[in-house]
Amino acid sequence: MTWTKLEPTLRGLRPLLAFALLVFWIASCGQTGSPQAGSETHFLMDCTEKSCGDGTQCICGVCSKPCVEPADCSRLSSAASCTPLGPRVTEGRCDDAQIGAMCDAGCLVDDDCSALGHGSRCDGGYCREPGPVLEPASQSCEPSNVAASDVLVLGDVLVELSIYVDELEQRMSAAGGLSEGAHYRVGAQAVLSLLATGPQSFDTQYESARADGVPRVIIMDGGATDILNDNCAGMLTPDCPAASDAVHGAEQLFQRFATDGVEQLVYFFYGDPVDNPSLKDGIDLMRPLLRNACGRSPIPCHWLDLRPTFAEHPEYVGVDGLVFTDAGATAAAQSTFELMQARCIAN
Repeated sequence: MTWTKLEPTLRGLRPLLAFALLVFWIASCGQTGSPQAGSETHFLMDCTEKSCGDGTQCICGVCSKPCVEPADCSRLSSAASCTPLGPRVTEGRCDDAQIGAMCDAGCLVDDDCSALGHGSRCDGGYCREPGPVLEPASQSCEPSNVAASDVLVLGDVLVELSIYVDELEQRMSAAGGLSEGAHYRVGAQAVLSLLATGPQSFDTQYESARADGVPRVIIMDGGATDILNDNCAGMLTPDCPAASDAVHGAEQLFQRFATDGVEQLVYFFYGDPVDNPSLKDGIDLMRPLLRNACGRSPIPCHWLDLRPTFAEHPEYVGVDGLVFTDAGATAAAQSTFELMQARCIAN
């Protein structure tokens, strides 16, 4: 067939070819934007047993890349941000050889990770694939040179009306981390133990104690008063006011600690309430939310879940099912002491 005979046929195909090229061009442009769920990126996929691709590298157990500013992460995912590694290195969640910042995706609830796909959920304040919980690596401690006056204990009734601080001081003194006769600063007050901001908040506790100097280390619990003060009329979801206000207040408090120059935070959280189902439901709601807020704190926040310590020990709590007995305060102090020794805090 001659070119002359083909030309009319080709003229008829030109609109279809142009349309096909337009579709191809749009699709190609779409692939250059931020990867979304279902893309081929390996961003934040577990890399402990497999290598990374797409220009990423294994950092803190996931595929990511170092960063300096937010723009360095924008092509990885719409959920990505540039986050410093320092707090997580101190907490033992990242290898101490890793410095600077990495592209990551912060979160408070699993839904915050939906843009990443590949089954991501919120784990310790950052989106991660489901998998085994890795124990923090052991550290070789140098003397912290933290004086007794550098340590502030905040808290609710569990701290104020128990022997928790006395027991913790005894263990630190025996280990050489506290001079004989020295005592930590204690600001715990049950009436000022809401995480939610306001005149009865932890922030008021802290403000009063801060008048004697900014501490280097803070030890605290918190969250139960918010639930007891407002149980969300039985509608226990992360969006209920008691939960959302508490988490927002905790984040503001952690930021204030960082701004003031507090170096480390130890946050111990309650065991399962005994014979108090409604309180247990509220504590169960708050636990992952506050753990995630702690996990993405701007200062190292060492989370201590007391459930393993209190399991099978109903004698550790009083008749309300939550407040420490002497035995419970002693057990909680021992767990706190062991964590602080393992993480080289006030040693």
